Amino acid sequence: MHRIIFIIPLLFSLHFLHAQQNNSQQELFDSLLVEGIKVFDSPLTNRDYSKAIKVLEQAVKLMPKNARAHYYLGYAYSGKNAKDAKTLPYRNKDLCIKASSEMEKVIEIDSAFKPKLALSPYSKITSEWGALALRYQYHQQTDSMLWAFQQGSTRGGFSPFLSAYYQIVLEQCAPKAILFSYGDDSFWNLLYVQNIKSVRPDIAITDLGLLNTIWYQQMLNTQSILHFTPAEKNEKNFILVKFSDSLINIPIYHKDKVYSWNFQSRGSNPYYLLYGDIAMHNIIIENEFKRPIYFTKGVEWSSYYNLQRNLENQIALDYLNPLDKTEMQDKAFDELAEKLLNLFPLVNQNSVNELHIANSIRYAIAMRIYYDWSRENDKDHARYLMQLLYSKTPASKYPYTDPAFRHTMNQFKSVMMEEY
Repeated sequence: MHRIIFIIPLLFSLHFLHAQQNNSQQELFDSLLVEGIKVFDSPLTNRDYSKAIKVLEQAVKLMPKNARAHYYLGYAYSGKNAKDAKTLPYRNKDLCIKASSEMEKVIEIDSAFKPKLALSPYSKITSEWGALALRYQYHQQTDSMLWAFQQGSTRGGFSPFLSAYYQIVLEQCAPKAILFSYGDDSFWNLLYVQNIKSVRPDIAITDLGLLNTIWYQQMLNTQSILHFTPAEKNEKNFILVKFSDSLINIPIYHKDKVYSWNFQSRGSNPYYLLYGDIAMHNIIIENEFKRPIYFTKGVEWSSYYNLQRNLENQIALDYLNPLDKTEMQDKAFDELAEKLLNLFPLVNQNSVNELHIANSIRYAIAMRIYYDWSRENDKDHARYLMQLLYSKTPASKYPYTDPAFRHTMNQFKSVMMEEY
């Protein structure tokens, strides 16, 4: 009896000490996580990634099942590897592996983890291995480049949906086209499909973001991907010169016509051009439309510098038509729309980046519906596209992530059905 009386208080004491230890461990973890995340509040060029790595490595040791800690640690490894695009050719393979491994742990812990920074863990894996592959391409190490792409695919990047989507994008382009890409998912997946699946090697995939670096412009020229006059080097690398709005007349190759490009900014005039803006400007002028020009979706409107008046909506692409702003023929548009909508079962519902691209497909089709509906003779085609959209991707199965777009589509559908 005395032994039992002695054991009960001892058990209570042990339980109290364990709870106290857990509370202390949680408090330490919370403080380390806050300290690590705080680094990401600083401007990009001032971030102390080494400090973030030091505290976040301690945090994941304390709480190895915390997805948020692994997510920021992965971003910290990535940031230390290359703070910006200028240092991409010198990326470190080991830091790439560390960054990827952390994102893989995030997915293992919480496959539906919602990112706080730009990319989901799935897209970040793609970005890490895509950037390493490009580093190898820059140094003309083809076998290593292919290895990096394959590693990225094995580890959870280059998803089935995005690979299939960007294969259609490449196949959609006319022969020897210049394709301006925008954003991580776009560029890395296009390179992956072109190199791993050997799809359309004739196309010059050119990233608008990377055009802001000297090394990338040089690589495009020296490796004969695309020939153009690089922007002049300067000590700032990015802001180059003051530039005034101007009218640029570009002869259209093999046509007795000229494309008048009213080169305008959306800002003050005169304004500053980015290094990459000068490069894009030179590419378009010097090409003289010998090679067809396309843009992937998602390019900021101001970055077009008034080209948009000649952009043709081709769902996954915008085609720069120097002769006139036209629309795809109904049959070609319908076939492409159905092909892209058939990809929706492949969409990873846990990837915000994939959901964004899936919704951009529906948005591009919706723009064509609006265009056709506003023209008296095309209402039947508008109604056909609306039925196709709702039959292939019903909102009950594939919810719209943008409430405003969902509301607009529901109203538009209602109006169309009433008028019929």
